[in-house]
Order: sequence, then structure tokens, then C-alpha cells
Amino acid sequence: MLMETKNFNNLEAIVRSLPSHLYRDGAAFDLELKKIWYQNWIFAAHVSELPGTGDFMITRIGDQEIVLVKTTNGISGFYNTCRHRGAALCIEDSGQFRGGVIRCPYHHWTYSLEGALVQTPRLDETLQFDHSAYSLYPVNVKIWEGCIFVNLSPTVSESLGEGIQPAEDTLANWDVASLKIAHRYETVLNCNWKIIWENFLECYHCPGIHRDLCNLVPIYQRSFMEREDERGWEQREDLSDPKFGGGLSHGNYSWTTDGQLHGEPFPNLTAEEFAAGYVYAQLLPSMFIVGHPDYVRMVWLRPLSPEQTCFSCYWLLPEASLERNDLDLASIVDFGMTVIEEDARVCELNQRGLKSLPHRGGQLVPQEYDVLNFHDWLRAQMNSVAALDE
Repeated sequence: MLMETKNFNNLEAIVRSLPSHLYRDGAAFDLELKKIWYQNWIFAAHVSELPGTGDFMITRIGDQEIVLVKTTNGISGFYNTCRHRGAALCIEDSGQFRGGVIRCPYHHWTYSLEGALVQTPRLDETLQFDHSAYSLYPVNVKIWEGCIFVNLSPTVSESLGEGIQPAEDTLANWDVASLKIAHRYETVLNCNWKIIWENFLECYHCPGIHRDLCNLVPIYQRSFMEREDERGWEQREDLSDPKFGGGLSHGNYSWTTDGQLHGEPFPNLTAEEFAAGYVYAQLLPSMFIVGHPDYVRMVWLRPLSPEQTCFSCYWLLPEASLERNDLDLASIVDFGMTVIEEDARVCELNQRGLKSLPHRGGQLVPQEYDVLNFHDWLRAQMNSVAALDE
């Protein structure tokens, strides 16, 4: 007897979720930093945030502070640590290194923008001291589509790896590198970083939480992310109805307060991409990107503690859109902020509930198949099923 091939996304059974302590425990958090955040390529900034030579900014990954600086050759990254006695080099989170050098505020050891030690004031010249051996501690930096990524692993490969390829394929027609930041938002959410990813990866919560979003994307009303989630989807005769086939409700074209385009539409989108109204690209563990017909939204996370995460969002538009006198940026941003605030509220509620003594772990229902995929990715990153399931 031939086994039936599964051709839908949803799970076929209830599956155990991660243990609750992994969202609260300090030791588990430290292990995730070591195994995940200090080993993978992490989004750190957008190139437009460092426009001029000598401009710098601090980005944080866990308890590590990284200095990003614009040089004549591109963008370099270093740990925010002087090689003398370990003082922090930068007092402010952003600014410009004057005179084209990085000077420690403590004893004034001075480095080039490329990190080479060039001056050690009041040091006896007769000492056998090799300046070239005391450059700043370097951090691996790569730029993809205007996004600056850093990797703290000393053995990282030269490329961004296989993880970037799906995003490249998904966003190929958006020309993301040419876009400009139109609006920024940042806040601290009182929840573990994994909860934010889990919330993003399922729409089981959508009907009860996102009224406006469900009106715009009718398939979300059914707790489905896409048509392939449903068993027997290919046999439906009503896939042209967005409630069953996906895409935006009729007469709407983008994720805006009125569903209309408010920026210049991207000229290279296929008819299918334009009609869908949105595409998602994940860059675990730090970032996901949503492409719409007239703008792009980048969301990125930075874990601060077991129960706090820095959440940032950039809205990017073509330069031609930003030059329009009739650009209604508020319609674009306000819709996104409504969804962000709704998600933030339930993510923090999720974190609060996990403190309950009898609750050892939850359950994943069929619509949460991509949460299970995320958990499997976590297990692979931690190199042990037991490390996450004990």
C-alpha cells in the first residue's frame, strides 16, 4: 500500500513546545548567547547610519559591545575595548572619531580607523614594544543589500553562508540595497527573544489579536499563513478568493492604513509578487524582512537578558518615493505600528504567564508548524536536543 504524501504545512498532531525555564533561566540564556548569537551572522546596522568617514556607532549582542566605523575602504568592526587595560573606547553610542583616529578616553592609546595601534603616549621609546601586535580586537563584518552583519566567531567563513540565500531569492526584485530609511522605531520588550520569533512564525493568534491585519489579509482570519497550510488546499475551487488562496483582500495593494500604495511601486516585481502584497524573508536569529509592493520593513532583535529584548523596526522606501510631495508616510508606518503594538502586548503576556510554577511547557497546535521548525533550528544550533528539552 502506498503511503500518502503530505502536501500541506500544518502539523498532523499536537507537539510539545519548549520547556518554560528556557525563557527565564540565566544559564540557558548565556548558553544561547554562546551557541547562537556569538556564532551566527547578526544584523547590526544599515549602511546609511554611517554616512561619512570616521562615523561610528555601537551595536550590542548580549553583553558584547561592538564598534562599527566607516573607513575609506568600507566599514570595519571592533570590540569596544582598548588593548592597554581594557577600557571602553567609546563613551557615546554614536558619533564621529575626530582626526581620523580612535583614541581611548582613559590613557589615550590611539588607533587608526582600521584598528592599528599608532600611538602610545608617554611610553619609553627604549622599551621593546611591538605596536603591530596590539591592534584592536577585530570583528567579522559583511554587507548584504545595505545591511551590515557582524559575526563574533573567530572561525567564521568568508561568506554570509547558506542562510542568506533564501532571503536573496525572495527579495531579488526589491533592490533592497538602493532603499533609504524613512522611519525608525525601537523599544524594549519584556519577553525572551524566542517568544518574538514564535509569535512572528504563526497566525493562530491573528483572528483574536490583529483585526485590521485580518481584514487586509483574509486568510489570516482562518489562522493560516498561506494556502498550503490547509489539508486538501489543492482541491479547492475557490483559491481566487484571498480568504482561501492568500494575498490581500480585493481592492487593496499594500500593508497601509487604507490598503493603497503610498510609495512608488517597485518596477521589477512580478505580477504574482505585486498581487500577493507581501513576502517574508527570515535571517535567523536576528532579523526578518517583509517586502511590500511600495516599501520594505526590516525588524531586528537583540537579546538583553532572559526576559528582555531590544526590538527595532526600519521602514525603507525608494528615493523617488521620499521625494514625492504627496507621500503619506504615516499611512505606511501607522499600519505597521498597530501590528507591532498588538504583538508586543501578547508577547509580554506570554512571558508573564511562563512564571507559573505548575506550567512546565506548552503545546504546539497544527497551525504552529513553523514554530516547531524554529525549535528544531534552535536544537541544531545548540548541538543537542537534550540541551533544550530537559
